Amino acid sequence: MHLRRDLMARCLIVVTLAFLVIVQPRPATAQDQRPVLAFYYTWYDTGQWTADKVPDLPAIPYNSRDRATIERHVDQARAAGIDAFVVSWYGPQVENNQTETNFRTLLDIAQEKGLQATVDVDLGASPFLHSAGDVSAALRYVLTVHAQHPAFLRYEGKPLIFFWRQQRFSVDTWQAIRAEVDPDHNSLWIAEGVDLTYLAVFDGLHLYNVTWDPPADVGYTLSRWGGRVREYNATHGTHKLWVATAMPGYDDTRAPGRGHTYRHDRQNGAYYRETWQAAIASSPDLVVITSFNEWVEGTMIEPSVSYGNLYLDITAQEAARYKSAAGPVTEATPTATAIPTATPTPPPPVDTPTATPSPTATTTPPPTATATLTSSPTVTPMPVATPTSTATHAPSPTPAPPTVTPLPTAADLPAPSERTSTCPSSAALLTMGLAVLVKRVPMAKSHRGRKGRE
Repeated sequence: MHLRRDLMARCLIVVTLAFLVIVQPRPATAQDQRPVLAFYYTWYDTGQWTADKVPDLPAIPYNSRDRATIERHVDQARAAGIDAFVVSWYGPQVENNQTETNFRTLLDIAQEKGLQATVDVDLGASPFLHSAGDVSAALRYVLTVHAQHPAFLRYEGKPLIFFWRQQRFSVDTWQAIRAEVDPDHNSLWIAEGVDLTYLAVFDGLHLYNVTWDPPADVGYTLSRWGGRVREYNATHGTHKLWVATAMPGYDDTRAPGRGHTYRHDRQNGAYYRETWQAAIASSPDLVVITSFNEWVEGTMIEPSVSYGNLYLDITAQEAARYKSAAGPVTEATPTATAIPTATPTPPPPVDTPTATPSPTATTTPPPTATATLTSSPTVTPMPVATPTSTATHAPSPTPAPPTVTPLPTAADLPAPSERTSTCPSSAALLTMGLAVLVKRVPMAKSHRGRKGRE
């Protein structure tokens, strides 16, 4: 009798432990669902928010270094279905470099709130990254320090890093940098632009700006470039990632020092929906939004005086549709949320916000024109002696879009065997618990149009 009670007590303990393992919450990762990212800028101060610098104002003016500001932005992004911020980053230097110090704060807050973050290594404006050696040192720092943080963005189990203006260096130079910093390709590097030769070194491609002057068919553009990445994979037997871009509009007409500026109307959210639909139709591995808060070029979706929460509302709808792999849907246009009382007097409503922040004692070199297809993220000035620059790119002719054949999604795992009516052994119970755990963990969805990785 005592032996039987002892056996039953042991069974109860094992079952309880197995249950606790099964129901333990698991941190969300970018590969759980189709990831939605957004470019994020950390260099604003309160002196930025005036009518002569931006055509619209944030609903709540802010300083990027304020922890409460970063917390609010992370909460807003999470509620809108954004999985990670991609932060324009000048390098690991701390002095006079908000992009590093604010990124550190962002990682800690992101960990607390369930977001992820990565860097967009800015080779077009950083005052610290002058040589290939500087770049190697910066990337080594990212991989050995930032990428070890629990909130650093990972995709397919690897740290994922974006690059801006990698064209500063030749493919051969990048080969040498990669061989020195990450010879085994234990991280994923995403290049920007239309030069596919960089895929010999980088692991994927994105276009920062798909809203051009003169206007082009964004569906045609994204379909074409997604197709070109897949063609590259088929030819080379690789698995390079295609990161498609969604953006709400464009307006850099208040950006200082630019020889050519232009404005693409937001159409009260219709254009943003159009770019989302085009991005999804291009069968991407990931979607990135340009941008969460790039006010200089008017691409922000952050709540504003003119639009309230309209663009976060649309983001939530489109991100959910993308992650569920649903077909095109028609939603009612969200109503712009009332503006908080703390908002300064707004300038005349303009469809897209824009204007570079002017942090403390910053020197801004003149813009440099480039031959890249996309326009540069607003290289907003860094506070305290951090020079910046901007450049806008003209699009190249776009050939006919390719045909994209979606791959099937992963099949559900079989259910575990039924338990017998007698109390199984501890080992059997643990095995059953692990089986249930495997079934409860969401499978990474298949990504359409991918080839096998080398």
